[in-house]
Amino acid sequence: NLIKDALKNLDIEVTEISLAHPADMKMGDYSSNVAMICAKALKKSPRDLAAQIAAEILRLNTDKNIEKIEASAGFINFYLSRKFFADSIEDILNQGENVGKNDVLSGKKIMIEYTDPNPFKLFHIGHFNSNTIGESISRIIEWNGAEIKRACYQGDVGMHVAKAVWAMKNGANTKEAYAIGSRAFDENKVAKKEIDEINKKIYERSDEKINEIYDRGFRETMEAFEDIYKILGTKFDF
Repeated sequence: NLIKDALKNLDIEVTEISLAHPADMKMGDYSSNVAMICAKALKKSPRDLAAQIAAEILRLNTDKNIEKIEASAGFINFYLSRKFFADSIEDILNQGENVGKNDVLSGKKIMIEYTDPNPFKLFHIGHFNSNTIGESISRIIEWNGAEIKRACYQGDVGMHVAKAVWAMKNGANTKEAYAIGSRAFDENKVAKKEIDEINKKIYERSDEKINEIYDRGFRETMEAFEDIYKILGTKFDF
């Protein structure tokens, strides 16, 4: 608005004003190339026009939210003041839990899939990383008015499950089962053959004993995951 008012006072017409964050913070909090855009039509030097516009903006800056305005090689750089940041913090505190809430995505239905740990395996730092990012994205989009559905895809069949079930069948507990089964699969030909057979039986649900071990292991790991989700503040819809 300050730029628009300054251009109006200087009888300069422009249809679009762009503001960007400079890559180098030494160049200000915001930067505009409006002088470079207008200079050719006005037959003026971008450097001189930037200085003229900057001076007018500074004159209009009565609320002192901008501490400094500099013209540099045709660009106009803006440095926000301590007053602006102090007022912003006060505004954030006054809004409380509703800070930043808006309806720009109202009416949108969006599903976010994240975390995706596999049953029969431990929840590791990669899953935590995915959960942190996915939950953040979900909350931001939700705060912008969209209806969010959170989804977590678990690989509940496959060789990793067969390896864990084989180890549990041979006395391992759920937490250590996958590591033991995976090592046996790589090092023991007999175990490899047995794990291949177990993998087929899991798909087919054809062996009562295997089904019993599978159901117990699945339940235990999913309960452990749910305990972690409670700590992290995540609740999945799917």
